[in-house]
Amino acid sequence: MKKINKNLGFSLIELMIAVLVFGIIMAFAMPSFSTWIQDAKTRTITESLQNGIRLAQAEAVNKGRQVAFFVTNVQPSSTAAATVTGSNWGVRVVVPTQADADGYIQGAVLNSEGGSVIVTASTAEIRFNAIGRLTNSPSLVTYNITNPKGARALRVVVSSSGGVRMCDPNKSLATAADGC
Repeated sequence: MKKINKNLGFSLIELMIAVLVFGIIMAFAMPSFSTWIQDAKTRTITESLQNGIRLAQAEAVNKGRQVAFFVTNVQPSSTAAATVTGSNWGVRVVVPTQADADGYIQGAVLNSEGGSVIVTASTAEIRFNAIGRLTNSPSLVTYNITNPKGARALRVVVSSSGGVRMCDPNKSLATAADGC
């Protein structure tokens, strides 16, 4: 006859020690995980802003006339006021025609209620002409995206030639590809 081993599995003490070790590891990991989540929010908002700028540029080329990209604190629309800080972005035709209806193309929420990410632009509204270049702005337009709860800040830079890029203001372009 075979003898049955009754000591298969874990004892209560072994289980408690495993839970304790897991708890200690999680206590050390939580602060960096929280920072990682905030940095991911900052990057997501930066990518949304960058995509909105590229949409405005593409629409200007497709429609063959001036299209504006703007940041606002109200619901984006054809008549929404552009501001240098805002929680939403929008794209609209500067001089709409009958085919454009009211001229509003698209918009998005950058930061929902209670969000911690702050968007600050160097100018309230930028306009692209029919060949995708800036028409009403200085040679460089910057959008600074910061998050007081996170460690990382990002920037979107739009050049007068229509180039749009995301960069890290804490790095130098001379030493890092993602630097400003």
